Amino acid sequence: MNISIVLRTVSNLALMLAAIFSIPLGIALFYKNYDTLWAFILAIVLSGTLGGVNRFFFKKKNEVEIGNREGIAIVTFSWLICIFLGAFPYWYSGICPTYTDAVFETTSGFTTTGSSILTNVEILPESILFWRAFTNWLGGMGIIVVFVALLPAMGVSGYQLFIAEVSGPTIGKLKPRIAETAKALWIIYLVFTATLILLYFLGGMSFFDAICHSFATVSTGGFSTKNTSIAYFDNLYIEIVAAIFMFICGCNFSLYYQSFQLNFRKILKNSELRFFAGLNLIVIVFVAILLFSSQPHSLSNEIHNDYYQNFGYSIRRSFFQVVAICTGTGLSTADFDIWPEICRFLLILLMFIGACAGSTGGGIKSVRILILLKSSIREVMRVLRPRMVKHVKINGESVPEEIVTEISVFFVVYLGFFGVCSLALMATGLDMVTAFSSVCTCMANCGPGLAKVGPTLNFSEISYFCKWILSFCMLLGRLEIYSFLLIFLPVTWKR
Repeated sequence: MNISIVLRTVSNLALMLAAIFSIPLGIALFYKNYDTLWAFILAIVLSGTLGGVNRFFFKKKNEVEIGNREGIAIVTFSWLICIFLGAFPYWYSGICPTYTDAVFETTSGFTTTGSSILTNVEILPESILFWRAFTNWLGGMGIIVVFVALLPAMGVSGYQLFIAEVSGPTIGKLKPRIAETAKALWIIYLVFTATLILLYFLGGMSFFDAICHSFATVSTGGFSTKNTSIAYFDNLYIEIVAAIFMFICGCNFSLYYQSFQLNFRKILKNSELRFFAGLNLIVIVFVAILLFSSQPHSLSNEIHNDYYQNFGYSIRRSFFQVVAICTGTGLSTADFDIWPEICRFLLILLMFIGACAGSTGGGIKSVRILILLKSSIREVMRVLRPRMVKHVKINGESVPEEIVTEISVFFVVYLGFFGVCSLALMATGLDMVTAFSSVCTCMANCGPGLAKVGPTLNFSEISYFCKWILSFCMLLGRLEIYSFLLIFLPVTWKR
């Protein structure tokens, strides 16, 4: 491994992070949040010093091609640096009582998980609320993706960085050069963000709330400026707009580039998109029928009971929550922890499945689940017809067998980590539902869980040990396991 290029590239990212801190610093000045002003100033100094010192010792050389090992190291260390430096404003300003809490909140932000330890966000300064939402937004498309767009000017080229961070089993270039692909993705992302800010503002949100909720929606992150999330506004227009954009950003962003090329036939034939849309539609209708026909358990609010006797209200709640959970956004308009058991089970299952590859959503990814289903059907048919030769096809094309194998291994490893981390949480005394749902929502980068970490509660009462495990789960899910784990193997560091 070329340690020099790794350290130099990471130092450049630390300098970029110092510049990013100046944005919430400007918000603190504008809103006169003097309590948080020094926290962001010191964060800028700390990031700038770290980046500047490394940059001084590792001088610029000719353009260097980053290999697999360097790409894995750069992506992993960049995320860790962003998390540990990004936690500084929370901790230094006193918003988070301990550095562990600050790291948990920052990890949740950058990984677009949306889980929180803050019990009352409405009393927080505007600069902190903006920083929470901004970490969602940066992590949604990927802090490395924007960095890749700047790499040629820094004397580095990095396709390996791009494929190490962008989610999904396969990565396709939209443009001949990877930096142009990164720029195209960010332009699409910016257009979605600006459009949603305008739509939220027209729906009655304040301009500040519109910005923060737009960041949380297009990134499928879920950090809200309100304690009760989107339910605070009780506005059907806002819920529909939010759900539509959650679904849009849960789809593969390459589809939108193809739409600009007027390649609509290819979009409509996309197997993953049809599977993802069909899954959402089926579950929305099924959950709405269950809510309408069943009484939520542990129900103590008669008004809540009356609402669910209205099928239109059941559709409204089901539509928003199913899309929010399946895309990993985590915004909420209802306490789904009191819904019937089968509804809660379906929501947990949707967390596992997740959104599309190449989206801002989390989870295992719909294309992996689709390939696993088709592969399973093929193997069952081989029992009856052992000599049958049948390929797994996606979008009308055969999927190479090595990709089918890689996805099967990924699925097993994913479930393995889910089981081990859940057992670790239960060993601390957490009940099974809380432990399972906590690990599931963190690995899927979704946000709310069930029981003690349900949509009306948070992670503040979880022990410090559990918070570190869940922070690990969030990063593991965001980097899709391999990039994060390989950094700990000795073979990765050999030349």
